[in-house]
Amino acid sequence: MSETVFKLPSPRDKLAGCVWLPRIVAKARLFAAGKLPEDYASRFGHVSGVDGYFLTHFRLTRDEILAMASQPDAEIAGWFASRIDCSEKQIAEWNHIAVNLGRPGFPMAERFPIAKATIYKHVAKDSHETVFEVLEADEGIEPPAN
Repeated sequence: MSETVFKLPSPRDKLAGCVWLPRIVAKARLFAAGKLPEDYASRFGHVSGVDGYFLTHFRLTRDEILAMASQPDAEIAGWFASRIDCSEKQIAEWNHIAVNLGRPGFPMAERFPIAKATIYKHVAKDSHETVFEVLEADEGIEPPAN
């Protein structure tokens, strides 16, 4: 996966105070332009991936993200913040869940070890405990300082 020549925002980057939103918007823009690599395009918005958990949490659809992706980030932020299912409380809850995806007790915990052993075996060391950490390692994104 790391052989991709495009760059996505970090999973932890925020728009409207929400992690993953800039990343899913960037993926939607690339998808709409036919430039999202097939391994990403085939999973874009899939219910079992981070996109799917994001969309479900905020009661959004892939089509809504695709429709908004053509707008500037400021307009997307306003649209997102105006939605009833995108309150500050919902965003804070998502931000907590998202950075812990893959850990025991959080979504993706059951499948995460399988993904580390197969798709991400080139970067998945024991020190990578979350989905975000593996994505950052795979894409050469500098993890945040603790």
